[in-house]
Amino acid sequence: MKKSGLAALALVATLVSGCTSIGPVSIDYSRTGFNEAIQRTDAQQLLLNIVRQRYNDPVMFLEITAVSSSMSRSGNLNLSGFFPSGFGARESYTGGLGGSMTESPLVFYAPNTGEKFVRQILTPIDLKTISLLLQSGWSIERVLLVAADSINGLRNNVAGDNEYPVLAKHLRSLQRANRLAFAIERDANGADVLAMIPTPGAANEKAYQEACRILNIRPDGKPIRVQLGLGDPTTPSATVMLATRSLYSAFYFLGNGVQASSRDLAEGVAQNRNIDGTIFDPGKGDLFKVRSSRGAPERAAVKVRYRDEWFYIGESDQDTRTTFSLMSMLLMLQGGDVNRMTPLVSLTPR
Repeated sequence: MKKSGLAALALVATLVSGCTSIGPVSIDYSRTGFNEAIQRTDAQQLLLNIVRQRYNDPVMFLEITAVSSSMSRSGNLNLSGFFPSGFGARESYTGGLGGSMTESPLVFYAPNTGEKFVRQILTPIDLKTISLLLQSGWSIERVLLVAADSINGLRNNVAGDNEYPVLAKHLRSLQRANRLAFAIERDANGADVLAMIPTPGAANEKAYQEACRILNIRPDGKPIRVQLGLGDPTTPSATVMLATRSLYSAFYFLGNGVQASSRDLAEGVAQNRNIDGTIFDPGKGDLFKVRSSRGAPERAAVKVRYRDEWFYIGESDQDTRTTFSLMSMLLMLQGGDVNRMTPLVSLTPR
């Protein structure tokens, strides 16, 4: 063997044996994988709890409280040879180079239960959260349909037999045209007020005038101030009253968009029901649709198996995917954190 070949082999062996840092390699190797797995399973868990509401089953969240991963490596090099003396003798030699890298991940779980979490998912969504979503660019139409129960006495339900969805569309039209800005204020009593501020010229827009008509307020171009509470659509008022939903109520509302199997409907396991007791058609509207099938769907943005059925959001269903993302954001804003100090369950993959 030439001296250059032996030198190269020795250099490789040195690198494997520990002269290069494993830290950067471990980050490249595992970080993206953990990120994708956590995001995917969080989405599956959220979808599962919405599906559970279609069947009137309790919700349950199991949170990942910590992820710990350690890596180790080893390398070995062996050389042997026979170099007989004498002119013209043949040289013989053998060599070997080996190495390995192992990862030992630890994943810690904790059920998101207890009085604090229950109160958080049963407490109506506050105006600061609504304002934060609107100021960050979320559609006011989608936010009002998902997170609100009524506005000035107009009820929000999937039957769509009132002017609530019409109002939401008008406000969205103004928002898209940059005719409406949002801010959070305080009234004289220190209560939060959501100000919907028309830009100059918005008062001449038909969408603005129609929104004021439905809300029963004067179309004078002044900020529309919204407070939490129950309103009366027959009584003119300078302040609009908004009743928001809780996270749990939002789960139940979106559960109306889950397509239960014909078997479950026939057996009474799932019912055709609505918030107000009327029959709900899963195919009506485009806010949120979850389909079901016996076999695993091939093209699904999110899918989960429940009661021997696959429930999934279609990969091309952008409306449902956007609503689902909004629900995920609300859960992070409203749901709070579990105790991240004491893991209750840990799994060590072998």
